[in-house]
Amino acid sequence: MDNAAFFHYKTQKTFLHKVPPALKILLILLLALAAFYLPVKICLICYPILILFSAIFLHFRPSEVFSDQKPILAYIFLLYFAGLILNLSLHFSNISYPAQSWEQVFRDFHKVFIPNLTYLPLLAHLALSLEITSIFYRTTSRGQFKDGFAAIESFITRKDSTPLSDTLALALAFIPRISTFWKRLELAWLSRGGKKSIRKAIFLFPKLFHAAMREGYEKSLAIQNRSL
Repeated sequence: MDNAAFFHYKTQKTFLHKVPPALKILLILLLALAAFYLPVKICLICYPILILFSAIFLHFRPSEVFSDQKPILAYIFLLYFAGLILNLSLHFSNISYPAQSWEQVFRDFHKVFIPNLTYLPLLAHLALSLEITSIFYRTTSRGQFKDGFAAIESFITRKDSTPLSDTLALALAFIPRISTFWKRLELAWLSRGGKKSIRKAIFLFPKLFHAAMREGYEKSLAIQNRSL
C-alpha cells in the first residue's frame, strides 16, 4: 500500500533506476522547469505520453499513477471552484435590481458552471512538471538522492564534507512520508466509522502535523548521533 503513496520510491530494475543520482537530480531540475516554457499544446500531448511511459516501461501500477495525479486533481478542483465563485459574482452583478422576474435572474445561469479556460495553460504546465518530478521520484531512493546531492556539493565546494546534501535529502524524503502518514490516518478514521467530510480534515490535519514534526525531530536526533 505504501508504494502507492504520493511520490514514493518504487523498487525496480528499469533503465531509469540505473541512471547516476547526480544526473537524475540535474534532469529533474532542468526538465521540470523546462515544462513551464513549453507551448500548452505540447504539454497536453506530453502529459498522457509520460503517464503511459511510466506504466509500460517503468512498471508503475495504476494506483501509483493515480496517486501522483492527486495534486493536479486538487488544483483543478480549487481553480474551478474559484472560477465558479467569480462567474457567480459577475452574473449577479450584471442583473439590474430590483429584478423584474426569476427569468431575468436565472437567464444564462448555466454559463456560470462552464470552466474558465484562463487557468488551462497554468494547469498544463504544472501537470507536466509534476509528472516529470513523479517519474524521477519513484525511480530514485533516498540514499540515491543523498549520494547525488553529495556528488554535486563535493564538485562545487571541492570538499569531502557534504552537510547540505544531508539536509536536502532529508527534506525530499519528507514528501512521500507525509503522504504515508496521511493515508494511515485516513485509514484509521474510516475504520472507526468516520466519513469523508470537512470534519475529517479538521480532525486529522493536527494529527498529521504532529506526526510530521515527530518524524522530523527523530530524524534530526539520528543525524546528530551519527555526527558525534
